[in-house]
Amino acid sequence: MHWSTDLHHTASTFEQCAQLRRSAREAVDRALRMRAEATEARLRAVRMRRTVERTKARLRSDDAPGFRRFPATETRRAAVSRTAQLALLTAFVHARLDEENSTADLFHETGCPDSGASGCRCPVPERVRHDVTVRHGLARDCEEALHDPDHDACDWPHSELAALLRLKVLALPYELHRQWREEWRP
Repeated sequence: MHWSTDLHHTASTFEQCAQLRRSAREAVDRALRMRAEATEARLRAVRMRRTVERTKARLRSDDAPGFRRFPATETRRAAVSRTAQLALLTAFVHARLDEENSTADLFHETGCPDSGASGCRCPVPERVRHDVTVRHGLARDCEEALHDPDHDACDWPHSELAALLRLKVLALPYELHRQWREEWRP
């Protein structure tokens, strides 16, 4: 009996070793796949940067004399670069937040006795101003992350995409505004 227990223990140990070897091989395969994906992501980033640089160079050459400018009322969606789209989006968000901040005095609690006076003790206008200040800060943080990306960070493309998504989410409450563009929808 003692012999069979040791034999069973030995067989169990060999099975565990085989399982560990399989797990190690799987881990190595996963690591190789991840390395290949990271290399592909880096190559895509390099291609994207080259494309942006070519686009910038083309836009600079568009400023050459003799280049036909379109009237302000005519929009060329294809000609609007991503940088210009980002600038329009951030300007839209900040303008709407500024409007909201300037109208904060119009919001009061129900039954506020001084709802038209500047001496109102109602906390709602102050809360609206605070909310607008926070959203301005979020928008500035998103702008900074998009304009000055850290390509060496481990979450580089994801952090930039997340910042763009947050900026679009900040613009979403104003989708009924006449300056809203459908491409800003998150």
